[in-house]
Amino acid sequence: MPNWLRYFLACAITIVLLPFVALGAESGGYRLAGIVAAGSDYLAILELPDGRQQLVRTGSAVDGGGRVAKIDAGSLRLQVSGRTLTLALDGSGAAPVVPTGLGVVQEQSDFENEMIRRVDADAFSDAVGHAHNAAAPAAGAPTPGKRSDAAAEAGRRLAPVLNLPPDSRVTAVNELPVHSAEQAIRLIEDSLQAGVSPRLNIEHAGGASRVYMSPERSGEPKSP
Repeated sequence: MPNWLRYFLACAITIVLLPFVALGAESGGYRLAGIVAAGSDYLAILELPDGRQQLVRTGSAVDGGGRVAKIDAGSLRLQVSGRTLTLALDGSGAAPVVPTGLGVVQEQSDFENEMIRRVDADAFSDAVGHAHNAAAPAAGAPTPGKRSDAAAEAGRRLAPVLNLPPDSRVTAVNELPVHSAEQAIRLIEDSLQAGVSPRLNIEHAGGASRVYMSPERSGEPKSP
């Protein structure tokens, strides 16, 4: 092969690879770990440079500085240190969009340590089942009587469905301590079917929160 052709190919390969190298270098250590559909909006699970995860929405302030400019079905745009980073799920090896929240949470509001979720009662059970089947099983079976394992498993199954912080531990439902994920889900389902608002106590990296679920039925007019 002529020397000029070798040189040309080397330059071409360098030009092709540079954007990919720059993209990795410009991520700033942030990673998009997942996206949760919340009605017509999206929440994202953002992994920070120190390895912690934060549940964010468009406009959220990011721990350590920065702000989320935009979230769509496959990417997040982050403004930090005077520059804009675009983090994508496609090709990153990250978790796919979590569809289980779609159609369950109709509206939501977070006020300091209180979270309000207006949910479709008929869609809840199906969504919890999908979340359980899609997620990897927890390592090992919970030790009987060990509430921390049960609380973490309940949180793992309920967080994507109810748009809760991804590290949530559900410690109580309707003031009853959680001894198993199945018990927690059954208590929620019984309340929803009775038209009563379930109440959850959760713990997460941001502290302790109270979650109030307001039920509605498919086909019912939405409250103003």
